[in-house]
Amino acid sequence: MLRLGALARWPAPLGGLLLVLLFTVASTIWGPFVWFAAAAWGLWAAAAVFDAGLRGRYGLVTGLFAVALGPLGASLIALLRRRSIRKVPREGPSWLTAISLMALLAGTLIGGQVIGAGLRVGPHGVDVPQAAMGDDIMSGDRVLVVPIRFSAVGRGDVVAVARFKGVDAALGTTGTIAGVGRIVGTPGEVIGAIDGKLYICEQLPDAAVGLRPEDGCTNPAEMIYLKSPTPDFGPIQIPAETLWVMSDDRGGALIDSRVYGPVPLKAMIGRVVAVLTPLPRIAIL
Repeated sequence: MLRLGALARWPAPLGGLLLVLLFTVASTIWGPFVWFAAAAWGLWAAAAVFDAGLRGRYGLVTGLFAVALGPLGASLIALLRRRSIRKVPREGPSWLTAISLMALLAGTLIGGQVIGAGLRVGPHGVDVPQAAMGDDIMSGDRVLVVPIRFSAVGRGDVVAVARFKGVDAALGTTGTIAGVGRIVGTPGEVIGAIDGKLYICEQLPDAAVGLRPEDGCTNPAEMIYLKSPTPDFGPIQIPAETLWVMSDDRGGALIDSRVYGPVPLKAMIGRVVAVLTPLPRIAIL
């Protein structure tokens, strides 16, 4: 147990802080690593409590501070108390052990929640339940997503789409996300496809006449990512506060806006920037 107390002595808690950061980053590749990070959080909280006992304190205040801040809190305490005298308590370590164990459990639980919340608002990894993006992104891949608050998205970007009203019924999705796709249409535009080519218009064409110059229609350049021609659909006007998302393999499984409709902006998790696993297919997008 004295070795546990040594973990809280300056500068050892800085190693714990680094360990938490490393496991947190690793959790983007393999989700369960987040609990390794949480366990390190709890371990240094317990160490701070035990070290307080060796300095003649019960460690309750130290424990609360270290549980709340993990190795960062333990580092601050160690820095402030680095010259304090420590000794083995005569009455035995029973009470100290009990409080340390409580700090370990509380720190692990709180650390898991704090780290998990941090990952949700920052860049993080998600598993793709299904995809029709050719070899770039496949079903079962784990991808790195940068939230929109850190990286604005626009036409041509690959995005992760959260589950939203209607998408579960359309896709039978039960995972964390509905899927991934590429943004091809923005609010107010009219989108559709004729003869295998996607078109985007400034206004809704007259179905009886077809596309006219005054409709302001263009065919976006998609050769760089398109895997198959786009089957005919539309025209559809994209509502405000939504985006039109399509797969790159347009002739494959229908798992994009042609099935679940325009995607609300609030359902955009973020931009997909890399494939993390499986290892042979790691790639920057």
